[in-house]
Amino acid sequence: MSTTGDSRQSRATTPALVKAFEAELVALNTILRRAPGVATPAGFSVETWGHLSSYHAAAPTQPAGSALPLAGGLSFGAFPIFEYERAGKMIREDTGETALMAFEVNELESSLYGGSKITDWGSVNTEAFLQPVTGTPIAGLPRYGDALVIAKNTAPLWVPLPFAAALDLVATARREVMESYQESAAAVTKRLAGLRDPAKRAERLASAKEAAGKMPNGDAFVAQMQQAWKIEEDQAVLEIGPTGGTGKGLAESTRALNDVTSWLAETSPTDRAAPACFVAAAPSIRGRFRHGTEAGCVPIVKPNYKFFNTAVARSAAQVVVITQIARCFDTANKYNADANSTSPAGCSANRKLVQTMDVEAIKAWLK
Repeated sequence: MSTTGDSRQSRATTPALVKAFEAELVALNTILRRAPGVATPAGFSVETWGHLSSYHAAAPTQPAGSALPLAGGLSFGAFPIFEYERAGKMIREDTGETALMAFEVNELESSLYGGSKITDWGSVNTEAFLQPVTGTPIAGLPRYGDALVIAKNTAPLWVPLPFAAALDLVATARREVMESYQESAAAVTKRLAGLRDPAKRAERLASAKEAAGKMPNGDAFVAQMQQAWKIEEDQAVLEIGPTGGTGKGLAESTRALNDVTSWLAETSPTDRAAPACFVAAAPSIRGRFRHGTEAGCVPIVKPNYKFFNTAVARSAAQVVVITQIARCFDTANKYNADANSTSPAGCSANRKLVQTMDVEAIKAWLK
């Protein structure tokens, strides 16, 4: 199992806890290798490996890494076996590419479900995400987006995000844009002040005249430099003016931020606390973000960290999320995701693993 200094530090773990968590992954590995579909590999080689994941709280409301179970995953790869002749000898290799199957343990992050981020949130780090679509179960396992879930605990994996929190993220994203324009405007304003400063103008002119004294047509050179300084000054004025890129961007980003903050200010406490939902196709922000529940409006959620039982050891496994389901069960790709492929490796083996693994044994292993 691989770990990094960041994963150990962010999870506030100890060597003993890491060893205990590795033992949990080994136990899961033992259960998976008993699956009839992959127990006796033919035409492919099985390789499994584990890792400890890092944890970074994107929102101030998230718990510290020390308050959560250790989390990581076990990766399963069914690598195709190739045989070819080289210098009269038959060579066998199994080092090519393949579609992997990941079993993530104690992870609740949105990336597991393969959903897209809300564009109105820009590059703001957040734990919130659009609730994954509930798909058709596979091998009796519930499917959410691009993942299958195995859990003994019946508590939800996510909880609603309050409407005010959803708009706060929009405001944060828009504030970042506005502040970026403010920085640009300040830089241009500073440069313009330097261009207009009498002392600096005199210094530039003196330097140009000194250089011109060594030229056959010095007066033309000085005139050319003065024209260039005038153009640079005019461009700076235009840039921070109402029609310039920076000036216009600053005005528009300021209005966009004020639109959100004023909307929040006029929202009642009840609506602020109501569950947020999102309509991607709506043309305006007030149409995209809504509160309550209504048809066509996708709930906005965040991980439910109360899902975890704090009474058990932090190394104990409490939930397994099997990721990248679509590539092997929905669509074809170059890594043998086609359900009609004759290769026994890659997705063919992944499907057999999911369809024949002992789910009840995995549930019994979970705490």
